[in-house]
Amino acid sequence: MRRVLTFALLLAAGPLPACTPRQATGPAVSMTPAQYATFQHAMGDPKTRATAAAACAEQAETRSVQELGTMSAVLDVDVAEVPRVYCERLFAAVARGELGYDDYAALQAKKHDPQVLRRLLRALRQPADEQRV
Repeated sequence: MRRVLTFALLLAAGPLPACTPRQATGPAVSMTPAQYATFQHAMGDPKTRATAAAACAEQAETRSVQELGTMSAVLDVDVAEVPRVYCERLFAAVARGELGYDDYAALQAKKHDPQVLRRLLRALRQPADEQRV
């Protein structure tokens, strides 16, 4: 479980900051394709996904007011809901297979590929509905 949470936080740290400027804090640690596949499978379990989303939301609460405002506009939710909704939607999208390893790798490499960003934004706009995961 600890390993899954580490992967969850690693994934959550990447996507939307790729859309907004942020000071680098060090070299990015990335997952291998096999690790991502394991993580993606783990996100299919509702309890594991909820645990990962809670840890992610706690981290997301530390984002700046400006970042949370931007994320609020993208997610179409109130700023107070951003950490929870962002993480729930992100991990649901991973579980559904909407964000694959290639997308993850492109985001971690800070490649501003319009197709990857389109898939990410589309996934983040969808509710994290249990019926769809």
